[in-house]
Amino acid sequence: MLEYNRIALKEWAIVVWALAEGSQVLLLRKGGIAEQGGAFRLAAPEFFLYPTYEHQQEEFLQPQYVPAFRSLAAGASEGQELMLQNYAAVTDVWPAPELARMKRLGDTLVWNDAFLEKRYSYKPKSPFSVLLVRTYRLPAPLRLPTAERYAGCRSWVELEEAFPTRGAAPVLAEEEFERRREALRRQLI
Repeated sequence: MLEYNRIALKEWAIVVWALAEGSQVLLLRKGGIAEQGGAFRLAAPEFFLYPTYEHQQEEFLQPQYVPAFRSLAAGASEGQELMLQNYAAVTDVWPAPELARMKRLGDTLVWNDAFLEKRYSYKPKSPFSVLLVRTYRLPAPLRLPTAERYAGCRSWVELEEAFPTRGAAPVLAEEEFERRREALRRQLI
């Protein structure tokens, strides 16, 4: 793990929560509207997880995640202060399989079938990637002022300065993460 990093990946707050809880270990990326060329690229193999409330919608979540979603939305202070509590390292990048195989992942994903269908139909010729990530809890949250340059529909932001990752603890034990990694590999590739 890098000792310091200034790169953050923007993701729905509910997805960041699920990664931090260990209930999800992957991200799906196609690219934000403001991405160069409109396509996602892995700008960094390690990054802080930047929870965002833009675009996340309750109707695209599996029912068991709705209470957490509502709690997060009620406590949202987007626009005032940015709080980063988690760090992630990409262990694998796979091309997304056909939709039917993704749907079989069931409750290992926050998203429901309607969300998957929507993402698959958006720019169908654009590459769609599955990022398997190992998530870590920071020893103390990073509280940063929001900046205009962080705004917009883009995946990556460069923070004002590099912050330490020392003391970050893995959310899942190594054995559990590897078990899930292997199960996903069998299902997706």
